[in-house]
Amino acid sequence: MRLTRTTAITLLLLAPAPAALAQAPPGLAKEGMYVGVAGMPDFTLDGVSFDGETLYQEVDGDEFAILPRLDTQDMLRAVVGFRARPFALEFSYERTRHQGTFGGVAGEATFQSVNVDGRIFFLTSGRIQPHLVVGLALPWLTVIDGSSNEAFEVADATWRGPGLNTEAGITFFPHPRIGVSVGYAFRLMGFRRVKGVSGEIFQLDPPFRETSGSPVLMGFFTF
Repeated sequence: MRLTRTTAITLLLLAPAPAALAQAPPGLAKEGMYVGVAGMPDFTLDGVSFDGETLYQEVDGDEFAILPRLDTQDMLRAVVGFRARPFALEFSYERTRHQGTFGGVAGEATFQSVNVDGRIFFLTSGRIQPHLVVGLALPWLTVIDGSSNEAFEVADATWRGPGLNTEAGITFFPHPRIGVSVGYAFRLMGFRRVKGVSGEIFQLDPPFRETSGSPVLMGFFTF
């Protein structure tokens, strides 16, 4: 059931494929622009910094923000890319809503990221092609009512910073225009800025480090 939504969206995405099958040449995967949907089951932050116990406090100030521990959720990612064998450049956006706990108290948080990734395919003469992905992530995490001050004012806390995306897996092409990939994705993030109740952006030095790792399943259609 965890990937039911991803499977349904992938099937809808590939609905135009029958009309294109007669036009696509046999053999190698088609080059050009593609769109896809990826699913990542049980996504969460690994709790390196966001451990549900750590509290950030402004230096020489009264503002503070909590670092809750997030539960696992199934993530959906929208993908647009362009392939010129054996390389592809991808742009994607992803979003999940989480339950978070801090000191045993439950709350909510939203994780989002915009990604720019390079994907390289190997053994491109066959239908099954191993792939590697390396790219840039621009994640931000919004903790609902996660910031406060000594006046008991409360507001959302938003953490931002760059990240490094990596993935290894295989892609299967049942038809040159249709691809299905399975892999394992690992991301390293460094949250460098936080904005809370005052609206001021604070720089974090050193940055709050986080990681995430999850299987990833993607279906895509090349025009």
